[in-house]
Amino acid sequence: MLIITLVAALVSIAAGTSIRAWAFAIFAFLVAIGFGGVAFADGSSVIAATFSGVAILALMEIGYVAGVFLSGFVRRSARLRENNSAADNVAATSEHQQS
Repeated sequence: MLIITLVAALVSIAAGTSIRAWAFAIFAFLVAIGFGGVAFADGSSVIAATFSGVAILALMEIGYVAGVFLSGFVRRSARLRENNSAADNVAATSEHQQS
């Protein structure tokens, strides 16, 4: 159970960096239904299986949002680094021309 939860979290974080929200929502909903179905087939009550499905769905959504945030942060940092290096090159070129 713990391994499945860790895999779901890692897949969700990876998905947050690459796929659209609507596609992930459909995927996460299907995984949650499957997870709840497996819990029910293992002998859990309907309520316990439903809560297991909702819990995995919540975990996957949190992982997705974390992946979106992290990928946006990395992209913004890379863009700022790129812009700063371009500004440094322009400043260095203008200093050489003035000399």
